[in-house]
Amino acid sequence: MESTIPPHAPASPCDRATRKLALLVAAVAVYLALVVPIFAQEAYYWTYAQHLDLSYFDHPPMVAWLIWVGTAILGDGALGVRLGTVLCGLGASWASVALLRRFGGDGPAVRIWLIASLAVPMLTITRFFATPDAPLMFGWMGAMYAVWRARETGALRWWLLGGALAGFGLLAKYAAAFLAVGGVLVMLVDERLRRQWFKPGPWLGVVTAAIVFSPVVVWNARNGFESFLFQTDGRYSRGEFDAGRLAGTLGVQSALYHPLLALLLVLVVPWLVRRAVAGDVRARFLLAFGVPMPAFFLANSLWITIKPNWFVPAFPSLLLGTVLWWRESGVAERFARSFTIARRIVIASAGLLLLAPVVHLVPIGAGSSAVGWDQVADRAEHWGQSIDAEDGVPGNVFFFCSDYRDAAQLGRNLRIEHDRRDPRQTLSPTLAQNVLGRPSLQFDHWDQPAARTGQDAIFVLPRADQRQLQIDEASARFGSIEKRERVVVERFGVRLYYADVFVCRGYRGPDPGG
Repeated sequence: MESTIPPHAPASPCDRATRKLALLVAAVAVYLALVVPIFAQEAYYWTYAQHLDLSYFDHPPMVAWLIWVGTAILGDGALGVRLGTVLCGLGASWASVALLRRFGGDGPAVRIWLIASLAVPMLTITRFFATPDAPLMFGWMGAMYAVWRARETGALRWWLLGGALAGFGLLAKYAAAFLAVGGVLVMLVDERLRRQWFKPGPWLGVVTAAIVFSPVVVWNARNGFESFLFQTDGRYSRGEFDAGRLAGTLGVQSALYHPLLALLLVLVVPWLVRRAVAGDVRARFLLAFGVPMPAFFLANSLWITIKPNWFVPAFPSLLLGTVLWWRESGVAERFARSFTIARRIVIASAGLLLLAPVVHLVPIGAGSSAVGWDQVADRAEHWGQSIDAEDGVPGNVFFFCSDYRDAAQLGRNLRIEHDRRDPRQTLSPTLAQNVLGRPSLQFDHWDQPAARTGQDAIFVLPRADQRQLQIDEASARFGSIEKRERVVVERFGVRLYYADVFVCRGYRGPDPGG
């Protein structure tokens, strides 16, 4: 028996309260894009955008393309870097709400989803944080909506749109391949979709996705398929069995989804399974796109470390299932007081986003800082110009850091500083740990350190007192190295970190013995 949800008509038009809440979600995304500093990983993808290509070593190209467009319109500031992310986040949210309404969701259901989505940390992050996850989410949710519309109408245009959006997701992140898993499952378990196996729509959708994704295949073919290998054999070849990682992965994902909402999944998922067995096609659809990916990564967590953001494409489906359970299971009415408390907790969690600027005051004891790089870049540029003045050979200096994330932050802020001072001058390149003879991901595809042999350099090293090894590595590769300045980054009297600036003379190349 199929669900009684009307197959072609959405719920009634959104009321004023729902529209206001949707605008609030959009406003929160813009607010976060403006007040949260650019993090190292975002700066790394900004660096991608300075070297436009068909793909890259550790990710497909969509994030770089979006940053390139955003910065071309709004400059290299935070909103320019994040413009594409904000738009993708809004698009993914629209697709999620539109799917909920096709499921028969009314105004209260939509409002529950919007508020809850603000309370889910990982979903909120994908609305402003410039990483591949934002375009992945847009492609994922857009493809889900298109497949549902293809189910309703059988129209070829929805299959083509679904294929294009799936390809868009693959251009963002290889994890979009799980869309194929969900697609095959719903084509098997849904009677209406099974009738379309022998029609051209699904197959043309697959062809469309392949065409959209083809730039990544071309790039890999030109580069020894190193990106595909990095994301597969490169990860699993280092894996070791560790049962404890499973519990850790569950804990991290519960926090990133929301502890209360994660606890509710213990009730939601069995309810969806029962509904699916009873013939509810909505439940089958949400389980097909919301369960395989988490199940796969939970199993893999026994051998490899699962990154926090890997589960995120499954979150909207699970959240949509939670909303349906909340509105249709009757449990909210039976336990009205408990659900009132739960609703208040979720709303309060969303309200914590107003405190996002506090991140500017978090001291950095490890990793790469998100703040203060404008100050560090200003001093690094000063010492770079001083070498040019001493030698009388402009452009004979390059910059580098001992970590690709620091190098990305320095490079972006050097660009901003350079454009502020005199954009007509040539901008010296910024390199990463490849200067010290170590692999540096995509940096290895750009400026080759060996080509800089004989040049001088500015070496920026945050927390240098804890990183003597990097100083020794630099000393072995230059004729001389001298610390010129310690840049201390403070905010409102809070010391966040420091970075030492070294002047390095006479680069010998990445291999000190060569």
